[in-house]
Amino acid sequence: MLLGNKADSTHERVVKREEGEKLAKEFGVPFMETSAKSALNVELAFTAVAKELKHRSVKESSEPKFQLQEYVNKEMKTTGCCRS
Repeated sequence: MLLGNKADSTHERVVKREEGEKLAKEFGVPFMETSAKSALNVELAFTAVAKELKHRSVKESSEPKFQLQEYVNKEMKTTGCCRS
């Protein structure tokens, strides 16, 4: 997962959102912007990574692969926050 921080400080932006999305696509990972100040997507980012790590540690051959990107997209839609 690739995270862009300080989403609340658009005037201090160093990397454009589009650049972050492009890089994440190149790496084949989800992208989202976060803000520690406003708590935007912070819990979602930690939860998604924790679920991915848990899945990797207990993965059984019959268990379907955890889809990090799908999880992030679904959670962002249900919470009504930013797009991935």
